[in-house]
Amino acid sequence: MDSILFIIALVAVALYWYNSMQSKTYAVQYARRECEKEGAQLLDQTVQRIRLSFSRDRNNQWRVWREYRFDYSIDGVNRLEGRLVILGNRLVRSVLENTDPVIH
Repeated sequence: MDSILFIIALVAVALYWYNSMQSKTYAVQYARRECEKEGAQLLDQTVQRIRLSFSRDRNNQWRVWREYRFDYSIDGVNRLEGRLVILGNRLVRSVLENTDPVIH
């Protein structure tokens, strides 16, 4: 009985690890695409998961909700921060640090 529980736990950990690696691959692709839209450069392939939770999608199904941060540069000198929110494998939101803040 103990060996069955160990195998189930091992399979669960392996599935979590695989899903995390796949999600990080999506996050790097999304970050690169958002940087290209802004004419910026993704720095050092720096995409780091900062939050993990569960949320419902548009079809009311539970999905893994992940938030990532990444570094990018517009001029090659200054390092700026961007964030991505991914629900399942779909990009929900991307935020790039504003280099020219609007002052009212």
